[in-house]
Amino acid sequence: MSARRDDHHRVRRHAAPLALLALLLAACGLPGDGSVRTVPDEDVPYRLLAPASPAGSPDGGADPADRSPSVFWVMGDHLLPEVTTETCSEDEETLVRRLLSTLSAGPGDDARAAGRSSALPADLGLDVVGVGDGTAEVGIEPGASIGADQLPIAVGQVVLTLTSAPTISSVVLVSDGARVQVPLLDGVLTEEPVTAADYAGLLPDRFGGPGAIGCR
Repeated sequence: MSARRDDHHRVRRHAAPLALLALLLAACGLPGDGSVRTVPDEDVPYRLLAPASPAGSPDGGADPADRSPSVFWVMGDHLLPEVTTETCSEDEETLVRRLLSTLSAGPGDDARAAGRSSALPADLGLDVVGVGDGTAEVGIEPGASIGADQLPIAVGQVVLTLTSAPTISSVVLVSDGARVQVPLLDGVLTEEPVTAADYAGLLPDRFGGPGAIGCR
């Protein structure tokens, strides 16, 4: 009799987990016959099929219309955005001027305390020469002191910052009225307008590229 009772208890102990598993499968919508059933997208709860927002993205997955222009600071080998108080509806030249002013001033106390810095020297003298057809023309002081190793990331700061404005898609640097050759990330020099895509390699992967940042 004792052996029978032990067998009976073992059956009950195994039956309980199996019953729980069956309930979980039923709750998850899996058919009992083991076949695969397609659930219509509109029946999937809690927007589980919606694209995930990049972790730490400045807009937290907000609609692009709710985004704000950003400035970019150096953090290790990357550039990180900091959302500004500017709005995407501002006049384009005014907005470009304000973004350049924020860049020239450098990161604030909180950003510096968090380890952020700038590759832009104080004597660079960033200023707006003109804005039109999606391109911002930015003047720099002749002979500004900037190391060759810092030049690509410094240019990246300017380009990524200004292209976070709603109407700016490219940037040209000029000095004394002449275009300045700027380095791309592969070392190639160009006088042509450069875009956020040219410096996207400076962004951490979690930001999902320049299109996820700023007014666009």
